[in-house]
Amino acid sequence: MALLRANHNAALSRLQTGASTIAQNRIDLILSDGPFNPQKNQLPPPIVPGTQLIGTSVNPTIPVYTDPASGAVSVWGWMTSTVTDTSTSYLGQPLYVYKARVVVSYVFRGRTYSVTMNTARTADI
Repeated sequence: MALLRANHNAALSRLQTGASTIAQNRIDLILSDGPFNPQKNQLPPPIVPGTQLIGTSVNPTIPVYTDPASGAVSVWGWMTSTVTDTSTSYLGQPLYVYKARVVVSYVFRGRTYSVTMNTARTADI
């Protein structure tokens, strides 16, 4: 019984690592894609305010885990990326601040798991 539990925990760790990597890659894209100058209406697609879905729980399209021996994807997931314009002003000057939340979800053995990451980005200039 202990070995079964250890195998289950190892699988959960591998999947969590895969989902975290996917979420981090999206965060990296949000932080680096440019130019990001809202004052000039220059918004790269990942930073446009709103919600972007890649796959769904009904139709997961993101490979979370690929079996190294066979190369087959054994766990698929989906991602929700939400960007909010939280811009304000300080001493009469506009401060362009966009907040992003990325959630990567997947189903393993009938249970849904997810990884959530948040970030904020200010204008490039």
